[in-house]
Amino acid sequence: MIESFDATLLARIQFAFTVSFHIIFPAFTIGLASWLVVLEWRWLKTGNPIYAEVYRMWVKIFAVTFGMGVVSGVVLSFQFGTNWSVFSDRAGNVLGPLLGYEVLTAFFLEASFLGVMLFGWNRVSPKMHFAATVIVASGTLISAFWILSANSWMHTPAGFRVAENGLMFPTDWIAVIFNASFPYRFVHMVTAAYLT
Repeated sequence: MIESFDATLLARIQFAFTVSFHIIFPAFTIGLASWLVVLEWRWLKTGNPIYAEVYRMWVKIFAVTFGMGVVSGVVLSFQFGTNWSVFSDRAGNVLGPLLGYEVLTAFFLEASFLGVMLFGWNRVSPKMHFAATVIVASGTLISAFWILSANSWMHTPAGFRVAENGLMFPTDWIAVIFNASFPYRFVHMVTAAYLT
């Protein structure tokens, strides 16, 4: 049976394992970041130290899952180039900017304030620390927005044209970003993350 596996099937199996491993971490991170916002807000509102203690315990787990999500996400990016190089070449004009927006608007935002969130507990004011937690939680949602926009476009492509050379070019960014399946996928992912 293994002899009948061609390169495409093997690439699909490899990508399926990688994405199945990867999605555990962003889903957990999205939900946990918002939970950390609630914990810190309750601590600021009530002054009850139990909220701060629970926050400090969960923020360590958040840091590990965030790091694992980043590392496994980088592997996925490489697999786009190695396993699906023709698709990446042809759809790069559409997908490249979406993934670039994710890095510029979400990942840098999260990475910048993650340091304050992890190491700023006694170094910045409580309100500044809370703001950093809110920004990181917002960054996880923004990241999900861009990634799911790209993923949804691959399932229900819209707002592009195919040139004579086979390359895809965007014609309507709103249609690309808010394609037919995007709202359902985004709501599904965020809801699943909050239930995690």
